[in-house]
Amino acid sequence: MSVEGSKKEAACIAVENNVKGGVIGIGSGSTIVYAVEKLAEIVAEQNLDIVCIPTSFQARQLIIKHGLPLGDLETHPVLDVCIDGADEVDTDLTLIKGGGGCLLQEKIVASCAKKFVVIADYRVQLLQIMVISF
Repeated sequence: MSVEGSKKEAACIAVENNVKGGVIGIGSGSTIVYAVEKLAEIVAEQNLDIVCIPTSFQARQLIIKHGLPLGDLETHPVLDVCIDGADEVDTDLTLIKGGGGCLLQEKIVASCAKKFVVIADYRVQLLQIMVISF
């Protein structure tokens, strides 16, 4: 499977298995593009009631592009789930997140979520979706 195919598969599985409606944190990075596409598809098919909280300008633009409801932490301080990617994952599922400009906002949004879902494709060690419930 190609790199992009792997990213898309991991993102779709993460959304299908973890988003049932509610307030959703949307992380940043290349895999999140596929997650938002799948989220928009599921929302349209199932008429889900959601609000998306972005962690970055990129995430905000993806939410708007796909016609998904946009929110913020001020009006939605508790999230049902936050979906994000990781740059590296080892065999013990230790994560390394990127050090870009979104990192602080990603951590803030993730800390407000009841469940944190990390999407990682095979290039970051293994095709693994990690779910942390708080």
